[in-house]
Amino acid sequence: MSADPSTIGLDPEWIAAQVATNGRAPTSVEFMGFIGTGQMSRNARFSITWADNAGPESVVVKVPSSVPATRSISFEHGIYQKECDFYRSIAPLVDVSVPLALGVHFDAAGQDFAIVLEDLTGSEQGDQFTEPSRRQLGMAMAQAAALQAPVWGKTDGPAFAPYRDDMERRAAIGGEMIPVLLDAVFDRLGPDLDDGIGEMLQRFAPLAGGWIRLKNVPITLVHGDFRPDNFMFGVRTGAPPMMVVDWQTVTLGLGVTDVGYLLAGGLEPENRRAVEHELLAEYIAELGTRGVEYSMEQCLADYALGSLHGVIIAVTATTMADQTERGDALFTLMINRHGRHALDFDVLDRLERELN
Repeated sequence: MSADPSTIGLDPEWIAAQVATNGRAPTSVEFMGFIGTGQMSRNARFSITWADNAGPESVVVKVPSSVPATRSISFEHGIYQKECDFYRSIAPLVDVSVPLALGVHFDAAGQDFAIVLEDLTGSEQGDQFTEPSRRQLGMAMAQAAALQAPVWGKTDGPAFAPYRDDMERRAAIGGEMIPVLLDAVFDRLGPDLDDGIGEMLQRFAPLAGGWIRLKNVPITLVHGDFRPDNFMFGVRTGAPPMMVVDWQTVTLGLGVTDVGYLLAGGLEPENRRAVEHELLAEYIAELGTRGVEYSMEQCLADYALGSLHGVIIAVTATTMADQTERGDALFTLMINRHGRHALDFDVLDRLERELN
């Protein structure tokens, strides 16, 4: 097997034990290679051979980054634990379409984790650099509602404890961290930022802690990185139309933040402006069919406030994730688009009024 064996998730014997069914284990498990575009972790595909076709022909195993710094900071910030906890405890509580988890391992002390997932061979990953179709955006509105509605206003249970971070601590960390991280962002991405975006970032930096306090109202579950790269679209007969993957940024807050993050990050600003109200109406309607009442007035106010979420994600990921050419292009695109979204809704003016 030509894979780094420093994680249990790349051990064929461990994988065989996870996929065994009714006492029958596969005859062989073979590493086929890494897939996807993950910046914080890796996805390894394994082929599975059975004596009697008792189980899947292949699985995908999510494991930590091979870069020590990325691996360490991801454990420190609970990023890997969030995803493991999601598949163990949260997925059964919501209706969003996700891959079946066949096995989950988490070892904080050993800085190791592994999630054995069904291989979505009939699906194709979305692409942040290719705008989603109108049909795909509509499916995403339905999936956002399917995630959020079942737990809307019901996040007090023990299953949500890992996601109920202390708001003041998070605000304090964000307030201190964002101004520091901006220096690294400007060094790495500065020449490619659009006109006015650098000034917006500098103006937002001292407001970041206050913004976190305002935004993190624990109404429902928020995916946190709800964008095309984390969507799998069915392309073969029998494949689910859409599945949502990568649950490392799950949190509690304003559900419509996911919608804004998708629309602002996935579409050019002029294209977003042309469809955002229509898609917000679809999102509200989907929530309504699931028993959640949410007015357009409140939705728009929350949508505007959440517009800075993408800026925060891109700024922090720029300094935390493994550096790649695609990664730098992705984070530049995200900062430019989410920054323009925030400017369109005059969010910084609102923040300054509410925080001063």
